[in-house]
Amino acid sequence: MDYRQYLIDYWDAIAKGNAADYPNGVDPSGFRAEKHIAYLGDYDPAHMLNLYYPADFKAENGSLPTVIYIHGGGWMYGTVDISERYLGYLASKGFAVMGMNYRLLQETDLGLGAIVSDIFAALEWLDRYGKGRGFDLGKVLVCGDSAGGHLSILTTCITLSPELQKIYSVGKPSFEISAVSVSSPVTETGELYISDRPATPNGEGSAKAYRDMMLGKDGEDAPWNGHMAASETVPGLKLPPIQIIDSENDSLRIQTVYLKEVLDKHGFYHEDMYWTAEEGIHLLHVFNISHWEWKESIEANDGMLEFFRRVISR
Repeated sequence: MDYRQYLIDYWDAIAKGNAADYPNGVDPSGFRAEKHIAYLGDYDPAHMLNLYYPADFKAENGSLPTVIYIHGGGWMYGTVDISERYLGYLASKGFAVMGMNYRLLQETDLGLGAIVSDIFAALEWLDRYGKGRGFDLGKVLVCGDSAGGHLSILTTCITLSPELQKIYSVGKPSFEISAVSVSSPVTETGELYISDRPATPNGEGSAKAYRDMMLGKDGEDAPWNGHMAASETVPGLKLPPIQIIDSENDSLRIQTVYLKEVLDKHGFYHEDMYWTAEEGIHLLHVFNISHWEWKESIEANDGMLEFFRRVISR
């Protein structure tokens, strides 16, 4: 079986289902957006970013704390646009928000290196132009969901490690990351048994296909081999405060457990917002992103912003 094609088909099906459901969503109010800014100047749809502000915000009147969002989608699906309602809600609460597209694994033979390169190109754009557009780069939260949670942790690690910067061939932005918040994070890239369990043909096949795609054309010789998962990148660094949002009914919750174990093992501070199964069968994977309007989602997203406020007020 061609498990690479299986993963592509799997995420294509999710994309079609989400696209069909999108018109049924609820739009927030109180924000404005600047969309599809070409952060590399090549006008490749994979190299666009969006900015979100409170509706009445004017950069000439000051600046707002910065939220940088990295979308999820299994490294194979999604754009910043599909999370616009969530990002608009965050902006409406008094924040300047930036989210970027990046090349997906099936769109490049450069693997995870291409995704990281794109994210850091967007950070470079923000570093260069953000202050003039009202972003306070002295107060920065990086957040992401699912695979975006992995990329949020990895991005933070890279900014703190000259070794990782060399491995991924990226430069460090001039600003520091103040805090990180991840929703339903999937951070152990060696444990991606998406289609089945470990020690089964489908489970092992899909996990290997993911690993092969992340390593890209260089395979085992890729510089980031051994430097992809949270367990491989966080040891020895001084991470900022981390918040984890998750739920018992998350089908990928074992990944959240892995992340907490890694952070606890290395003594990193983290705060957890956790919903039990009894609190709602609807509280599934990344519920607070896909349905910002639910009571529990508002509690989670307001809690994330309050966490950020506490960190930057210290």
